[in-house]
Amino acid sequence: MVTRRTFLARLGSGVAIVGFSSATGMWVSTAEADAATPFDRLPRLDGSLHFDVDTRMADSVDLGRVAKQLPLAVLKPGSVADIQKMVRFCGQHGIKVAMRGQGHSTQGQGLTSGLLIESRSLATIHSVGPQGADVDCGVLWREIVRAGLPQGLTVPLTTTYVGLSVGGTLSMGGFGARNDTGVQVDTVSKLQVVTGTGELVECSATQHRDLFEAALAGLGQCGLIVRATVRTVRAHQHARIYQFFYRDNTQFFADLRLLVDRGELDGVYNLFTLTNGTIPYQLNAMTFYDDGAQPDDAHLLRGISQPLSKATVVNCTYQEWAERYDPIIQRWRDTDDWDNLIKPWQDVIMPDSTVERYVGEVMPTMTPEDFGATGVGFVFRIRRSDLTRPFFRVPAPDGSDWVYLFDILTSSAKPGPDPAFARRMLDRNRRLFDRARELGGVRYPIGSLEFDRQDWQRHYGPMWPELVRRKRRYDPHNILTPGPGIFCPREM
Repeated sequence: MVTRRTFLARLGSGVAIVGFSSATGMWVSTAEADAATPFDRLPRLDGSLHFDVDTRMADSVDLGRVAKQLPLAVLKPGSVADIQKMVRFCGQHGIKVAMRGQGHSTQGQGLTSGLLIESRSLATIHSVGPQGADVDCGVLWREIVRAGLPQGLTVPLTTTYVGLSVGGTLSMGGFGARNDTGVQVDTVSKLQVVTGTGELVECSATQHRDLFEAALAGLGQCGLIVRATVRTVRAHQHARIYQFFYRDNTQFFADLRLLVDRGELDGVYNLFTLTNGTIPYQLNAMTFYDDGAQPDDAHLLRGISQPLSKATVVNCTYQEWAERYDPIIQRWRDTDDWDNLIKPWQDVIMPDSTVERYVGEVMPTMTPEDFGATGVGFVFRIRRSDLTRPFFRVPAPDGSDWVYLFDILTSSAKPGPDPAFARRMLDRNRRLFDRARELGGVRYPIGSLEFDRQDWQRHYGPMWPELVRRKRRYDPHNILTPGPGIFCPREM
């Protein structure tokens, strides 16, 4: 008899797999098929299905390096039809399914013990024009920016790091440096989604709206985004960035609010970095412009607490601005083994009425360990009225039209396992989240936070019954994206 251990060892040696047996819960090899073992044959695919240990191990961790889950198999689809076929197959056998873009979640949200689908092999840019950018889920935002610029076009909002996949950020929300655009899911006009039954559904605000809404910032619970159409806008030729540094929380927030409320700049946000043992506030204000139309610096920055002479001013092309963090990430990869650092990130969205108090409480408690070798933090301010997707959760209304993302993107001092460090940071994250929730905050679910079903029900609030209804309709087998632990216990 072939035991599970010896069978898994054979997978690593390249044995041919032809099907799956519900009776044993294991893949079936050619030899076992010849012995007439009852099983269901795998569908024919345009891409490839991988069972070798090396491929599966590579997809068993995410950017956070906090959680680990070895998948049964890895699909590198050659077509959307491959995803449909394998989702149907997995539904018949109760195998969990997760889609992986660039693997930038941090606590196993995109991992599974079942089938892991790599979206990067679906990376076609079908078109970019005034009508929008029609792209596959595995396309990177960087690639859309580069494809649009020859036409003088870009997307309304990019993430700060543009080496992320379209399907990945649209499943989460997608924050950027703009203050007047909502988040990335608010810029989408159409989707193609594979449901938990393997059906391919084209959806929009007017067609299958319930699935459209559940897919955007829906954490992959009701369907897998395989193609999206994102709005395009005119791209300016240049960008100018003004940077000011603050030690005082109140002074920083006063200047941030003044500049954003005036609406004359193209974006204002904060960046925290560990500098000589301290963590100052770095206010970044940006404006886009074209040849022959230089910005009026004094006018744009009038009234803030710091003189213009204190500003660090950076001029660059629009593409350089969009990709401004890419060289930093690459340098960290080259010098710090960044991908293998432990990254227990903490991310909350705060209401306007308490954000200043919350950040003012948290930042004095931060130590070099809370940021680590490459850690950073952000404060982004966006309008509540620009947010259009019901499963992107924000704080309850407090009389203000503004909400804030506050990130602490921690990394470890060195690569490799460090369970004690990970435990300290997970405990810290829970403590910081509980305080944020006391002050009306909610989780932005890209980070590392131990959440149970009760937490998720509270997170979704009045939308919880509707999420349950759509889950039952579009993923009746409950196989999609188990990592967050919303509808089944976490597999970790």
